[in-house]
Amino acid sequence: MQESSRHEQGDATCERAESEAVENELCTSDESVREPLGSLATSAPGSVHRRILRGFPGKRFRCRAVPVLVLVVLVLLVLALAVALAVQSASQLPVTPVTPQCCPSGWVGYNGVCYYFSRDSSTWEQGQERCSQLGASLAIVKDEDLGLLFRLHGNVDYWLGLRRRGQRLHWGDGSNFSSWVHVLGDSECVYLADHKFVSQSCSNERPYLCSKAQAPL
Repeated sequence: MQESSRHEQGDATCERAESEAVENELCTSDESVREPLGSLATSAPGSVHRRILRGFPGKRFRCRAVPVLVLVVLVLLVLALAVALAVQSASQLPVTPVTPQCCPSGWVGYNGVCYYFSRDSSTWEQGQERCSQLGASLAIVKDEDLGLLFRLHGNVDYWLGLRRRGQRLHWGDGSNFSSWVHVLGDSECVYLADHKFVSQSCSNERPYLCSKAQAPL
């Protein structure tokens, strides 16, 4: 009898030891209870997720979100500063008013100058007088405008405001003639021909070319 009671006590002791071992296996190092896989499998899906999420401290998620938030704020501040600097620099730029200019009807405007190609013919002196009546003078031509004038004159030759005074040629405003275009002939008055200037007697009659500065609107 004593021997059988010893066996029963020993079996009970072993069962308690095994039970304690199982309980120890379900405990974590931070003394929180870890449920067995079987109980997780039989639990409701929502409770399983809640139990799993308990193992992840919320501080980790917050720590990761803080650097992202700081980066976004810094980017917004840089953009705001760039916009402010652009607006300030634009406001400091000098604004040059643009004055619209035009030429009278029948005139050609180019490089701030209005040109008039006459349809009637006259001597050089008469051409100067008629241009004066239009508020202009016989054309004083710039080199940069010659390409346009050579194209527009067609097959017609026009008196220019260029005349020989002694050995030199002068424009109507008194300035010396200086151009890459050569003047053919040694006569007194000059007209615009096909890609060249030609001198001829001032008493000959031909169409005339007037010029004046473009007027603001």
